[in-house]
Amino acid sequence: MFLDEREDSINDGFFVVNMNQTGAGARVVDFPGSYHHGLAAFNFADGHAEMKKWRDPRTHPPIVKGVNLDLDIASANNPDVAWLQEHATGPKP
Repeated sequence: MFLDEREDSINDGFFVVNMNQTGAGARVVDFPGSYHHGLAAFNFADGHAEMKKWRDPRTHPPIVKGVNLDLDIASANNPDVAWLQEHATGPKP
């Protein structure tokens, strides 16, 4: 899968979605991009692509040039984290 990652979230060569903490315990590990009017592009291994509009402002805080985001932060009941978990691979809780 390929996706847009925010420039202030890139810390390594991969994008992490925490699959173990859901609902009230949900966390944002890496932040997806929102460069396309609040949307991110996803290209999946099965060949299809999607644009996802982020609904929760915690998923797309304003970019501050030269300042990196804190990663792996609590984001309780964030519907965007739930969407990422539903569309990522890995063991489901």
